Amino acid sequence: MTNCFAAGAMKRGHGWIAYYRRVHDAENRVLRDGRHDIIFATEAEALKAANSEFLKYLNSPITGISSMGGSNKSVVKKAADRLFKKGGGTIEVERRRIEA
Repeated sequence: MTNCFAAGAMKRGHGWIAYYRRVHDAENRVLRDGRHDIIFATEAEALKAANSEFLKYLNSPITGISSMGGSNKSVVKKAADRLFKKGGGTIEVERRRIEA
């Protein structure tokens, strides 16, 4: 198997199961209802469910630092701008000399 996006259906003895594959997982994710695979009567139903679940995954929000606005430096800058440029309160800062 190659590492690529995919969605499809597989024949099982008593019906069809639906799956989708994400690039970074390198394994198929079978649609399940709790602990059990969802069994579809026809291949078309299974494919429709697999494609729907796959598109739901693709359209979900991206998580991580990039979703907060880029690098850590830019995230901190945006937070500081919100605080100081939009009427945020004054923060008293005390500096102490570190004695070696």
